[in-house]
Amino acid sequence: MSRPAAERPHRRYKRRLLEEILELAPASLLEVGCGAGGLLADVQAHGVAVAGVEPEPTARELAGARGLDVHAARAEALPFPDASFDLVVFDYTAHHVERLGRALGEAARVARRGVLVLDSWYDDALPCQRVARAYDEWLKRIDRRLGFVHNPSIEASEFVRMLAAAAEFEARYGYELVLTALPLGPLEANARDRLAQIGSPPDLASELDRILDAARQHGLSDDGCLLFRGFRPA
Repeated sequence: MSRPAAERPHRRYKRRLLEEILELAPASLLEVGCGAGGLLADVQAHGVAVAGVEPEPTARELAGARGLDVHAARAEALPFPDASFDLVVFDYTAHHVERLGRALGEAARVARRGVLVLDSWYDDALPCQRVARAYDEWLKRIDRRLGFVHNPSIEASEFVRMLAAAAEFEARYGYELVLTALPLGPLEANARDRLAQIGSPPDLASELDRILDAARQHGLSDDGCLLFRGFRPA
């Protein structure tokens, strides 16, 4: 009998975000970059009034089909009055925002109580995590050459600095890492396919070879997460 596939850590991290939101018991919540609305639907099921912004039309249509209130807007220009929502949430979207400082300023403007951010994090004390970060940043370089906004993971200190520039917030944050080794074969196949999309430029090809050599030596593990919370002083 075959064993069921192990759960990826991302699902655990996302459950922790949902638990954090429900523990705060907000009356209302806005998600920035809500995609097809999975988190919003889960939060709404607990009696919270929710809304989302999503610039991508297909994802927005899927969220609308679930009966969710989703607006065509970007994170840097939220179409809501000041203090419209108890909480504003970024669920793995901060690294997709072109001007994150401005977006966090907008989130601070419309949030009555706080701003929550869940995003990727790597523990650079571990060789397999340093390799994972290098692989992640290599993939993001390809995405940027294809015209997408896909930035490196952001440290908690940057969120503190950017929120502090927008308004007075008390920052709390924590890291979590479920150390999970990833099989190298599928990762290499994915990388080679992505490289071919942009014509296999020599600089990225040689960098990929260096990353794969390091992965054979040290392994490559799934990313951890940063859960950042910025709250207005009581």
